[in-house]
Amino acid sequence: MNFSTLAAREVNCREEVRLNRRLAPDTYLSVLPVTLQADGSLCLDGSGKAVEWLVEMRRLPDKLMLDRLLKTGAVTPGHMTRLVDRLANFYRTGARPAIDPRDHLRTLECQKDITRETLRHEGFDVDHRAIAHVLNDLDCAFYAAQNAIVQRIQSGHYVEGHGDLRPEHICFCDPLVIFDCLEFNPRLRFIDPFDEVAFLAMECAFSGAGDTGETIRGLLQHALADQIPDSLWFFYVAFRATLRARMSYSHLIDGSAKETSVWEQKTDRYVGLAQAALYSGFSMGSKMAR
Repeated sequence: MNFSTLAAREVNCREEVRLNRRLAPDTYLSVLPVTLQADGSLCLDGSGKAVEWLVEMRRLPDKLMLDRLLKTGAVTPGHMTRLVDRLANFYRTGARPAIDPRDHLRTLECQKDITRETLRHEGFDVDHRAIAHVLNDLDCAFYAAQNAIVQRIQSGHYVEGHGDLRPEHICFCDPLVIFDCLEFNPRLRFIDPFDEVAFLAMECAFSGAGDTGETIRGLLQHALADQIPDSLWFFYVAFRATLRARMSYSHLIDGSAKETSVWEQKTDRYVGLAQAALYSGFSMGSKMAR
């Protein structure tokens, strides 16, 4: 993305507010200019020329963030019910964009290719053998899932979702707030609701709450009167886990990681989650075949 111009940054700030007000209407307050005053000083929303744009937000309580609750073991079934009720209403009433299934499959294929190219770099202490197996198994799972994905698109199940549904973006205040959506690329927000919550389930598992995923999935199936094949669910989980492994490993490759071992361990943990999901998906497929 190119945000090198002031105009582009203003547009992106306004999009960030517009999109995030869908799930966090009272958190995203306004877009404000940083202005250059006559005396050369900078002022927030002053009378001078705008030299930068900012999003004004209401601060949310850290102690009520889902990632914090997961770390302290404070998540209850009630939390998950509140969350899924909010998401289900969002998915029921949200925009349903026109999507070309072939373009969407090509986007997924492109993401897989970038992940493979990134994770094949052998300069760091990660389980390269496990990575190779996971990437090959993901190719097989993707091939097997394509018909189901196309059917989901053609039957109108895809929505313009949040795009980055992680525990650190969910706050259990009253009302519940889901913030920091993916605003810069609409195509990455066009998503199967179960793909979106599979991402959340995978991140909850990364935080140590491995049973949360099936709870979320079951609640959403009931709320939307909709369900997907087990094999597609596990493909979604594995696909998201490999993307996160790629992002973790990228910090090592580009030199931004201050603690190398931390990001190596994160990469291996995400690869392990992908491996477990793919194994579950293949096991389910074998049982169905028998």
